[in-house]
Amino acid sequence: MSAARWTILALLLVLAQGALDNYINLTVYLDIVLCLFLVLILPPGWGAVPSMMTGFMLGLAVDILGNGITGMSAAALTAAGLFRRSIYCLTAPREQEKRQSIESMGLRNFVLYSMPITLICLTVYILLDSSGFRPVGLCLARLGISFAVNTLLMALLYIVSADHHNRRR
Repeated sequence: MSAARWTILALLLVLAQGALDNYINLTVYLDIVLCLFLVLILPPGWGAVPSMMTGFMLGLAVDILGNGITGMSAAALTAAGLFRRSIYCLTAPREQEKRQSIESMGLRNFVLYSMPITLICLTVYILLDSSGFRPVGLCLARLGISFAVNTLLMALLYIVSADHHNRRR
């Protein structure tokens, strides 16, 4: 994905996440993290530190635009950035010992790649939000519902943002 396209997508998703946090109250059991998609589609060659810095900056922008507790999104996306490359190396298909790009890995492999990172991000977010004051059952229900919805959203965003030039043949 080109830098200009990534920047436009980042602005749109950060604004959508801010609007979602401020104006739409879905339910106590659902947390939507749209900006996680931006961390997921970073170039595979990026190490942990650039991924964490990008996740932190995106999370901080969401925290500033949203009306939640400042730092929760930044911490969750930083944790996602920490594990992104190692999970990519585990789940990305190998073609003659050479890793493909995120765009060419296919929907199935992208979902397998995004599931553990989504789980890490949501776990950090929910643990910071509950701070030990909510029952474990409520936190687990919130994690399960949010995980299912966010995994579907990541797959949908992948399908929508995929470059379809190669599929016309």
